[in-house]
Amino acid sequence: MAFEKDELIKKIKNELRPELTTISFNTWIEPLNIRSIDGNHIVFTAVSEFQKDFIENKYKPLILNTLQFITNKDWTYDVIDLEKEAKEKGLDLDGNVTNTAPSQEGKENVISSEVQQNQASLNPKYTFDTFVIGDNNEFANAAALAVGNNNLADAYNPLFLYGGVGLR
Repeated sequence: MAFEKDELIKKIKNELRPELTTISFNTWIEPLNIRSIDGNHIVFTAVSEFQKDFIENKYKPLILNTLQFITNKDWTYDVIDLEKEAKEKGLDLDGNVTNTAPSQEGKENVISSEVQQNQASLNPKYTFDTFVIGDNNEFANAAALAVGNNNLADAYNPLFLYGGVGLR
Protein backbone atom coordinates (compact mmCIF):
# COMPACT_ATOMS: atom_id res chain seq x y z
CA MET A 1 0.00 0.00 0.00
CA ALA A 2 1.56 3.29 -1.12
CA PHE A 3 1.19 6.36 1.04
CA GLU A 4 0.83 9.87 -0.29
CA LYS A 5 3.29 12.22 1.47
CA ASP A 6 0.87 15.10 1.97
CA GLU A 7 -1.91 12.86 3.21
CA LEU A 8 0.38 10.97 5.61
CA ILE A 9 1.92 14.09 7.18
CA LYS A 10 -1.56 15.55 7.63
CA LYS A 11 -2.69 12.37 9.45
CA ILE A 12 0.46 12.36 11.60
CA LYS A 13 -0.10 15.97 12.62
CA ASN A 14 -3.79 15.35 13.34
CA GLU A 15 -2.91 12.40 15.60
CA LEU A 16 -0.10 14.23 17.41
CA ARG A 17 -1.95 17.54 17.97
CA PRO A 18 -3.99 16.29 21.00
CA GLU A 19 -0.95 14.47 22.42
CA LEU A 20 1.16 17.62 22.81
CA THR A 21 0.75 21.08 24.22
CA THR A 22 -0.11 23.73 21.65
CA ILE A 23 3.31 25.35 22.00
CA SER A 24 5.16 22.04 21.61
CA PHE A 25 3.08 21.04 18.62
CA ASN A 26 3.49 24.41 16.88
CA THR A 27 7.22 24.50 17.59
CA TRP A 28 8.28 20.95 16.75
CA ILE A 29 5.62 19.11 14.73
CA GLU A 30 3.83 21.76 12.66
CA PRO A 31 6.94 22.73 10.59
CA LEU A 32 7.73 19.06 9.92
CA ASN A 33 7.25 17.76 6.36
CA ILE A 34 7.94 14.57 4.45
CA ARG A 35 10.54 14.64 1.70
CA SER A 36 10.28 11.00 0.64
CA ILE A 37 8.81 7.62 1.46
CA ASP A 38 10.76 4.54 0.42
CA GLY A 39 9.21 1.25 1.50
CA ASN A 40 8.95 1.53 5.27
CA HIS A 41 11.42 4.43 5.57
CA ILE A 42 10.41 8.09 5.71
CA VAL A 43 12.64 11.12 5.32
CA PHE A 44 11.26 14.10 7.23
CA THR A 45 12.46 17.67 6.75
CA ALA A 46 13.07 20.06 9.65
CA VAL A 47 13.67 23.79 9.37
CA SER A 48 16.66 23.84 11.75
CA GLU A 49 19.25 21.60 13.34
CA PHE A 50 17.61 22.22 16.71
CA GLN A 51 14.24 20.98 15.46
CA LYS A 52 15.94 18.00 13.78
CA ASP A 53 17.66 16.99 17.02
CA PHE A 54 14.49 17.46 19.03
CA ILE A 55 12.44 15.32 16.63
CA GLU A 56 15.09 12.59 16.55
CA ASN A 57 15.71 12.49 20.30
CA LYS A 58 12.52 13.48 22.11
CA TYR A 59 9.67 12.59 19.75
CA LYS A 60 11.01 9.49 18.00
CA PRO A 61 8.93 6.92 19.96
CA LEU A 62 5.80 9.06 19.68
CA ILE A 63 6.21 9.54 15.93
CA LEU A 64 6.98 5.86 15.32
CA ASN A 65 3.95 4.77 17.38
CA THR A 66 1.76 7.26 15.53
CA LEU A 67 3.00 5.99 12.16
CA GLN A 68 2.31 2.40 13.20
CA PHE A 69 -1.16 3.35 14.44
CA ILE A 70 -2.04 5.14 11.20
CA THR A 71 -0.55 2.66 8.74
CA ASN A 72 -0.48 -0.64 10.62
CA LYS A 73 3.19 -1.21 9.75
CA ASP A 74 6.58 -0.62 11.33
CA TRP A 75 8.60 2.37 10.13
CA THR A 76 12.04 3.89 10.36
CA TYR A 77 12.82 7.52 9.68
CA ASP A 78 15.51 10.12 9.26
CA VAL A 79 15.26 13.88 9.59
CA ILE A 80 17.06 16.28 7.27
CA ASP A 81 17.96 19.80 8.41
CA LEU A 82 16.86 22.11 5.59
CA GLU A 83 18.84 25.03 7.00
CA LYS A 84 22.11 23.06 6.90
CA GLU A 85 21.31 21.64 3.48
CA ALA A 86 20.60 25.12 2.13
CA LYS A 87 23.85 26.52 3.55
CA GLU A 88 25.83 23.69 1.96
CA LYS A 89 24.27 24.52 -1.40
CA GLY A 90 24.73 28.28 -0.92
CA LEU A 91 20.98 28.95 -0.72
CA ASP A 92 18.66 30.44 1.85
CA LEU A 93 15.61 28.50 3.08
CA ASP A 94 13.52 29.92 0.21
CA GLY A 95 15.99 28.57 -2.38
CA ASN A 96 17.55 31.93 -3.25
CA VAL A 97 21.29 32.08 -3.90
CA THR A 98 23.27 33.68 -1.08
CA ASN A 99 26.86 34.75 -0.77
CA THR A 100 27.83 32.51 2.13
CA ALA A 101 31.54 32.50 1.41
CA PRO A 102 32.99 35.54 3.16
CA SER A 103 36.61 36.31 2.49
CA GLN A 104 39.22 34.67 4.69
CA GLU A 105 40.32 38.14 5.80
CA GLY A 106 36.79 38.88 7.03
CA LYS A 107 36.73 35.67 9.07
CA GLU A 108 40.07 36.47 10.69
CA ASN A 109 38.91 39.98 11.61
CA VAL A 110 35.73 38.66 13.23
CA ILE A 111 37.60 36.00 15.20
CA SER A 112 40.28 38.47 16.27
CA SER A 113 37.72 41.02 17.49
CA GLU A 114 35.80 38.32 19.40
CA VAL A 115 38.98 37.16 21.13
CA GLN A 116 39.92 40.74 22.06
CA GLN A 117 36.44 41.40 23.42
CA ASN A 118 36.49 38.19 25.49
CA GLN A 119 39.98 38.89 26.84
CA ALA A 120 38.99 42.41 27.85
CA SER A 121 36.15 41.08 30.02
CA LEU A 122 38.25 38.43 31.82
CA ASN A 123 40.11 39.05 35.04
CA PRO A 124 43.75 38.04 34.45
CA LYS A 125 44.20 36.80 38.03
CA TYR A 126 41.59 34.05 37.49
CA THR A 127 43.48 31.46 35.45
CA PHE A 128 43.98 27.73 35.63
CA ASP A 129 47.50 28.39 36.94
CA THR A 130 46.18 30.19 40.02
CA PHE A 131 43.26 27.84 40.72
CA VAL A 132 43.57 26.09 44.09
CA ILE A 133 42.75 22.40 43.69
CA GLY A 134 41.34 20.44 46.61
CA ASP A 135 39.52 17.13 47.09
CA ASN A 136 36.12 18.75 46.67
CA ASN A 137 36.84 20.56 43.39
CA GLU A 138 39.06 18.15 41.45
CA PHE A 139 36.22 17.20 39.12
CA ALA A 140 35.29 20.84 38.47
CA ASN A 141 38.92 21.62 37.67
CA ALA A 142 39.23 18.64 35.31
CA ALA A 143 35.99 19.55 33.52
CA ALA A 144 37.01 23.21 33.18
CA LEU A 145 40.43 22.23 31.81
CA ALA A 146 38.87 19.81 29.32
CA VAL A 147 36.44 22.44 28.07
CA GLY A 148 39.10 25.15 28.09
CA ASN A 149 41.39 23.01 25.97
CA ASN A 150 38.48 22.21 23.57
CA ASN A 151 38.72 18.48 24.31
CA LEU A 152 35.16 18.33 25.62
CA ALA A 153 33.82 21.68 24.44
CA ASP A 154 30.94 20.00 22.59
CA ALA A 155 29.97 17.72 25.46
CA TYR A 156 30.07 20.33 28.22
CA ASN A 157 29.12 23.53 26.45
CA PRO A 158 28.04 25.52 28.33
CA LEU A 159 29.85 24.28 31.43
CA PHE A 160 27.76 25.22 34.45
CA LEU A 161 29.21 24.72 37.92
CA TYR A 162 27.11 25.21 41.02
CA GLY A 163 28.14 25.06 44.64
CA GLY A 164 29.49 26.90 47.60
CA VAL A 165 32.74 28.85 47.67
CA GLY A 166 36.04 27.90 49.21
CA LEU A 167 37.67 24.63 50.14
CA ARG A 168 36.13 22.40 52.80
